Amino acid sequence: MYVSSFLTPKREVVWVSSTGTVEQALERMKPNGFSAVPILDDDGFYVGTLSTSDLMWFVLDTDRPWLERARSSPLLRVQRRFHGSAVPIDAEVRALVAYALNHPFVPVVDEHERFVGIVRRRRLIEYCASLAGVGLPSSLSEPKRKLA
Repeated sequence: MYVSSFLTPKREVVWVSSTGTVEQALERMKPNGFSAVPILDDDGFYVGTLSTSDLMWFVLDTDRPWLERARSSPLLRVQRRFHGSAVPIDAEVRALVAYALNHPFVPVVDEHERFVGIVRRRRLIEYCASLAGVGLPSSLSEPKRKLA
């Protein structure tokens, strides 16, 4: 089985621009309650993953009012907790497992290294549970937090 079988395509993924500000990232993430989103550059390349905790620590680490700092700070100034490269679309599903252990989602790129979507950790866990013959409890049917 391949990564493409689990892909949530870019058009369905909330992402933030690497050229934006911290305030713009907060505005993109807030309406959906996302805890992490991909960062893309102007050419559609994956730059990294931004989490709400990254943003929180950034805006609180100042003597200035947090909103003033958020409005004036370029997004790429934020130190990020999640590090890693993207996985190619034609990779086998086993390439997802190690990455997903430490990241909320796995960014996926095409043969030209452009971002094409994500694989959510939840989707991978559901697949592994089905292989193991483990039924997930109904209390897990709805996620408590959303990810990009």
